[in-house]
Amino acid sequence: MAKKNITLSGLVNAGVINADSGQVLPKFKSDSDFAQFSPTQIPLNLITPNPYQPRRIFPDDELQSLADSIAEIGLIQPIALRKVKDDVYQIIAGERRFRAFQLLAKPEIPCLLFSCDDADMAVMAITENVNREDLSDYEIGLSIRKVENQFPSKTKLAEALGFQREDMYRYFAFEALPEFLIAKLEANPRLLSRNAAADIKSVLSKTPSDLYDLALSALKEAIQLLENGELDQTKIAKFIAIKIKNVEFGPVNRKEEFYIDGRKVGYFSSSNKGVLIKVAANVLTDEHSLRLQEVINQFISSLKNE
Repeated sequence: MAKKNITLSGLVNAGVINADSGQVLPKFKSDSDFAQFSPTQIPLNLITPNPYQPRRIFPDDELQSLADSIAEIGLIQPIALRKVKDDVYQIIAGERRFRAFQLLAKPEIPCLLFSCDDADMAVMAITENVNREDLSDYEIGLSIRKVENQFPSKTKLAEALGFQREDMYRYFAFEALPEFLIAKLEANPRLLSRNAAADIKSVLSKTPSDLYDLALSALKEAIQLLENGELDQTKIAKFIAIKIKNVEFGPVNRKEEFYIDGRKVGYFSSSNKGVLIKVAANVLTDEHSLRLQEVINQFISSLKNE
């Protein structure tokens, strides 16, 4: 997925932001511009979290590992802050580094100070974390929803995040999942990818209302298998669909597929509940459909004489 460089409104050294000074802040467009600025030490007790932070979980072992690394070799990249008022700073990016400094009981941390609005801050917080492989799709989806009101349209939001619009909508599939699954994702955000969530949402939305409880039961069974390492998340939607089909039509006793020039165009299957013939819509014309219906009607009528 392509990521977009984020352009914020300026960068200054800590303690010199003055809205009344008329100061014109320098512009930057990429991390390479950081080289011309020196980090400033800010006391940890003056720093507050980013309200747009996408990360839901900060594993203790990972924070400890980061803290150990910082203790050994120092902080390679300063955290990014914005000043919200006198002696109050808000994290834009770098909360894991900030928490690691807290573990080390450090009184202050090297920082670069940005001047940016909420939309800039939200986008930078998300993209900084999206570029890390351990941030889950579920966390990204929640974060996108949290910041979407900062943009005039979803198209503009997708452009700011560097996402394809179609892919961005896959992140929204999580919110359509059943409550029990949302609770599991809150505890383990990495449980499902956005593609798996979109597939599950699709199969549930297509389930007849009288079979929805069955679909939920199948989903719970599939999630249990997933957690046990017995089912891949890419197969959950198919698992549900098969369970529903077996109830609707019964276990298949026989199945034959139809092909035209090596391309599958339909199938015939039979079960204890009957016979099903399915042909792709683009194969039969209206005339073909009528002819097929006549053949079937004639066959059914002939059964009366047997």
